[in-house]
Amino acid sequence: MTMERRILVLGLGNILLQDEGLGVRAVERLAARYRLPPEVQVMDGGVMGLDLLPHLEGVTHLLITDAVQTDQSPGSLVRLEGEA
Repeated sequence: MTMERRILVLGLGNILLQDEGLGVRAVERLAARYRLPPEVQVMDGGVMGLDLLPHLEGVTHLLITDAVQTDQSPGSLVRLEGEA
């Protein structure tokens, strides 16, 4: 039995705080510029926090786009996995 894939690309951030809206603007562009397969859903999660949990039910793959403060130069891609 193969499990059906359900992929969620989730954009986080507060568009009122300019740079913090990065994740939201990224998913907006993704949805506007590309035709995605039916198993891929794009969602603006804004600043919903724990209210997002019901939207994660049944998701098999999750990609979150957001801005984070690191010691790296601006625009660097950061991949966080597991406990990170």
